[in-house]
Amino acid sequence: MENEAQPPVQPDDPIRREQDLARDQIAAAWQIHIERVQESLESGWRGHVEQVLNERLQAVSTVAAAEVERQVAERLTAEIANQRAHLSRQITERLNQTARRLEQAEDSAQWSAALLDGANGFAANVALFSALSGELKHEGHRLAPSEEIPLTSFEDLRVPLDQVPAAGTVLESLDTVIAMAAPGDLSESLAAPLNSAGASRVCLVPLVVGRASNERRAVAILIAWDGGEPLDVSVLELLCTLAGSTLDTTFDRRQSASSATAGQVVSITPIQQPAKPVSAAEAFDALPREDQELHSRAQRFARVRVAEMRLYQPDHVRKGRENACLYTALRGEMDRSRAQFKHEFMSIPSMVDYFHVEVIRTLANDDESLLGPEYPGSLC
Repeated sequence: MENEAQPPVQPDDPIRREQDLARDQIAAAWQIHIERVQESLESGWRGHVEQVLNERLQAVSTVAAAEVERQVAERLTAEIANQRAHLSRQITERLNQTARRLEQAEDSAQWSAALLDGANGFAANVALFSALSGELKHEGHRLAPSEEIPLTSFEDLRVPLDQVPAAGTVLESLDTVIAMAAPGDLSESLAAPLNSAGASRVCLVPLVVGRASNERRAVAILIAWDGGEPLDVSVLELLCTLAGSTLDTTFDRRQSASSATAGQVVSITPIQQPAKPVSAAEAFDALPREDQELHSRAQRFARVRVAEMRLYQPDHVRKGRENACLYTALRGEMDRSRAQFKHEFMSIPSMVDYFHVEVIRTLANDDESLLGPEYPGSLC
């Protein structure tokens, strides 16, 4: 057994060794390639998925935003329409209620309260003044709750009409006037309580009677000023028209009532002819209707232009008054207004240079010397 022959050991085969080495290298290279391909596939897939997701999400966001915007626009449009209809109904109801109260008023106090309450719904602050017997007399007022002034500020206030140029213009033209709450327009007696009540500019609306008989005249003036928001002048004029109509109706009933029922007739103060603020009123009434309308437009033009200079160029106005050179300080605006007035209104013999009159009255405070020596004077 010990002498049994062993198989001979094979010598190292270099070819086999090289083959094994080559196979091992090829396997490693393949593995590396596979890993790289897999990595590339995985990273590319993720990139594509992210791109697809981002694109889809952005598309969804755009569509969602457009849809939300469309729905909001539709709802907003519907809400605005509803609010407009609601406000319209409120305004109509308020006007109707005021008209009923004016018509059913049993005395002047109820009538004044109805007008003031109705106007206070469209203006934060209102005051009513009768314009009889040559004076403005306080009849009542309504102030915004924020106005911390005594309610007695207007009580028993009486101001001669010839001291209130703006009121005189209202009574003459029977048209609404916007004026500064200053002594030059309203007198010191009236401007002081208005300033205390927060007024800087006021709207004066005439209360006209005599429409049916073609003897139109203003018997009262409603003064309104804002509380930070613009005034609805058209509604105030409508309310004053309603109030004037009820006075006309009341006056007719008083004239036709029998003595047996006289005690039951509405006891509003009888309508009287107000003092004429301008001595040329009779001449004005004698003019043809077309000429009267031209005169009225010319007066409004003058009032507005001068008020604009006082409102928008206060520094120039102040310096012009202090140095007696208003024309020089406001030459550009003055010359443009004079030229426009001449072109539009100086076409009839009866025309008055209302711009010149208004400049002296309110801009120069009735002192023509404040205009300076260079002022060219009246166009007439």
